[in-house]
Amino acid sequence: MNGILVINKEKGMTSFDVIRTIKKKFSIKKIGHAGTLDPLATGVLVVLLGSATKLSNYVMGEKKTYEATVVIGESYDTEDSTGKLIDKKNINTELQVDSTLEKILDLKYQIPPMYSALKVNGKKLYELARKEIEVERKAREVEIFDIKRISEILYCENKVEFKFETTVSKGTYIRTLCVEIGKNLGYPAHMKDLNRVKSGKFKIENSYTLSDIENNKYKILPCIEVFDKDQLFEVDDFMYKKISNGSSIEINDDRQRIVFTYNGNLIGVYKKEKGVYKAERIWN
Repeated sequence: MNGILVINKEKGMTSFDVIRTIKKKFSIKKIGHAGTLDPLATGVLVVLLGSATKLSNYVMGEKKTYEATVVIGESYDTEDSTGKLIDKKNINTELQVDSTLEKILDLKYQIPPMYSALKVNGKKLYELARKEIEVERKAREVEIFDIKRISEILYCENKVEFKFETTVSKGTYIRTLCVEIGKNLGYPAHMKDLNRVKSGKFKIENSYTLSDIENNKYKILPCIEVFDKDQLFEVDDFMYKKISNGSSIEINDDRQRIVFTYNGNLIGVYKKEKGVYKAERIWN
């Protein structure tokens, strides 16, 4: 079984919980996902089956769109509502939320949170954080392509709450983005909830719950669905043999990356180097 299954992850589950359930359902050994969602988060989790696991880097490298609720006035050690309260500051004035969100577009770097799966010296940061050990983390380059408020601004109990939608690059932590919004407003802040509505080409309206999977109401997408149609190049028998062997390809084409297909099936991703296309990934 090879292909892509777009799951709408429920709150409270880990990404591994989803993988374990699907693995058992299909009795499949080779399975993975492209982009972890924390237990607090919901939404699009792209599950890769069989040879589709080779697509992980391509899916993870794409833009992702989230809807998040941020609470201004309180911060937690996990940067979301699951952690320990570490700071509180009452809000008794109107906040300039929309203009602050515009400034967030200029954000170019993020320091990964301690409560994350990122490894430093072979140790996952969240494992160190649970032992109250904090280590230095290098700032990572990120890009905020778009961010806008999508709800009313709620003032309640000396706190402020609102929902926003944002499209970001790979490796952007929305929890940390919420903290940054608070800093720009002059207050502690944290993320209350998170929903990933799009990962690359895959949207939440075309996803399936685990209940759908259990009831056989799903569709497994072919591997080529990861790529845009203008990247595809259908080959003949001769070129199919060359690509299957990972041979370099010399063709007259302006594209930097070509996705080769044979009989409509993905067989290789090639990248242009010094005028010649060289194999990046092969599907035999």
